[in-house]
Amino acid sequence: MPALSSPAAYALPLTETALGAFLAAGTLPPTALERAGLFAAALCQQRPHHPAALTRLIDAACALFLVQPEAAAGQFDALRTALPALPDAWLHALAAQGVVLGPEAVVVRYAATSPDAYLADAFQADSQVTLEAHTLRFPTERALADDDAAFDDDSTAPRYVERTHAYTPEQARALRAIIANDDEHIDLDAYAGAGKTHLILQLLDSAARRYTYIAPRAGQVQAFRQRLSAALPVQVISQIAFANHVAGDAFRRGLLRTTWRPAFQISKLSLRDIAARIELQPIGAHAPASVLRIALEGIAAWCRSSTLQLAPRHFARAVPWAMIDSSALMAAAEHVWRSMFDPQLQRHGLLSVNVDHIGKWLALHQVNVPATWGTLLIDEGHDLSPAWKALLSSYEGAVISLGDPNQRLVGHAPRFATGMTLEIDQSVRQGRLVETLINDTLALDIGSRFEAPFSGAVDLPTLPGTYREWSELPTDGARIYGSPWRLLEEAQRLAAAGAAFAIHPDSLATLGREVTRGAEAYRELTAHGGSSHRWEDLLAECAEQGLARIPRMFMRGYNRDRFVELSERLLPFHGAALPLMLVEHAKNAEFATVAMSRCCFRTGFARRFAHNPVRAAYTAMTRGTRRLWLPEDALDELKASMQRYQDRQVELRRSKAAAPRWPGRPPVDLPARRG
Repeated sequence: MPALSSPAAYALPLTETALGAFLAAGTLPPTALERAGLFAAALCQQRPHHPAALTRLIDAACALFLVQPEAAAGQFDALRTALPALPDAWLHALAAQGVVLGPEAVVVRYAATSPDAYLADAFQADSQVTLEAHTLRFPTERALADDDAAFDDDSTAPRYVERTHAYTPEQARALRAIIANDDEHIDLDAYAGAGKTHLILQLLDSAARRYTYIAPRAGQVQAFRQRLSAALPVQVISQIAFANHVAGDAFRRGLLRTTWRPAFQISKLSLRDIAARIELQPIGAHAPASVLRIALEGIAAWCRSSTLQLAPRHFARAVPWAMIDSSALMAAAEHVWRSMFDPQLQRHGLLSVNVDHIGKWLALHQVNVPATWGTLLIDEGHDLSPAWKALLSSYEGAVISLGDPNQRLVGHAPRFATGMTLEIDQSVRQGRLVETLINDTLALDIGSRFEAPFSGAVDLPTLPGTYREWSELPTDGARIYGSPWRLLEEAQRLAAAGAAFAIHPDSLATLGREVTRGAEAYRELTAHGGSSHRWEDLLAECAEQGLARIPRMFMRGYNRDRFVELSERLLPFHGAALPLMLVEHAKNAEFATVAMSRCCFRTGFARRFAHNPVRAAYTAMTRGTRRLWLPEDALDELKASMQRYQDRQVELRRSKAAAPRWPGRPPVDLPARRG
């Protein structure tokens, strides 16, 4: 990201202080230049102006007010009655046109050095203050070498190379700290849009060390490879590939007590077929497929935790705490866990194995990541599981984890066992008009780890707006949803209207799973004479979220085939004018315009819904660079959602305290500690 991620705004030679004085008491700025800036800002309140037209207007007004100073008072008296009375109204009207007020220091400097002329090009360049030129010294191979005698010719082997690039001051400080600590474990916390990608690219391009960049998804790997020189000693790899490599290395070294090399895989079998293959038994009213679902959810919660022992509490989101049959469920889950790493069963991909599963398996076997990867750069490190974070804490080389703890939707972002923490709060994606909205949102989550508040860029015109009805929104721009059912409902409506739109591939996969769940629940209802717990749960979930049409869709025959028909008419996601996605899949994306559905704020209804409502809303609202649309009562809805979320946590803790104390169980398949 060599420059701001959205097109530069047009800056007026006017400060907020001068604007406030004019609105409060009719006081005009002292110089012709500032008066011309105020005049342009006033005309922009009445109708939009192109940047070129603004330049001509300011230049002409500056010349007029210089020759006829008395003309300024008459011009503003004629305009004043038709102008907004509040500064925020002025700023919002300007931002809607891609216009901002000039930075205070820049306007003051130009008003002092050129009060009677508008040096448009120089002023616009100097007003881009979020990113400024900083010179950094990157160590060369010689500076990092242990044996200095290996380099005889100082002229051909310099110790440092100086490079000048555009950074925010915080980005420059973070890079200098990383460069200076070449063997440190660093947690770099940066707000969304703070330029983490820019930092990664600069480090990889420096060639100061041997780097391995670990991206969350394969698509990011491909994008980075295209932006890097093939001559650089950089390995770019996805988290899945990295997990497979580490597990494969441990397998070859004989550290895993299995004859099967654990690897990421996705099962294509139904829960019913898997349960039958591993001979899973029913538990009470739960059929084997239901037992498998509960076991997998408990294992997933365990793998996202820092504990080595699988415990009854890990099943609390799958079944009510009071209904947990500890001994039976624990035995079933341990059987499923062993089956996931059984060479005979997994030869044909019976059970899915993900990165978190592999990380927990490696942690149980006390595997160390070999220091053959050089310096590890972990993108979106906030989503690492505690097991992976612990594994990387023992890495003998440097590890830099770049992330935003506020985008960790479930649980809390783990830290390195030892090391330093750096922080970046200056955005290069969004402007100051969204500062209050974002900080008020984050204030609802007591778990936010940042010391400083989110800071918007003064030279970016990001404009927040509200809507009463969804139909008021523009017909283009990204649309983000907190509920898959609401996304499905909207997709069906758009398809029926013949609209051209796209759905994020991961969101589409989630919708497919939900459609299968709904169709199976309704089939279960009709097969059991009008009785189905799964269908009743679906009815309650949709009723609480105001989505009564979803159950009716399944009652009218909506099924997987109908969903496939919808999928086949979608546009490719990248480049689509109207992309749709769930909030959990909006990470690492940005759009000029973003509209957040009400369901982004109305969360916390369903017992199994695990997302932290504030972090989900924050993740969505930090995607838009120019326009951000929210419901009028968005924060009120979010406050209610967060209260439900917190009440559920309290209730869960109370239920745990009142539940019977089950006897402790040893960790699953944990080998004896090595000396």
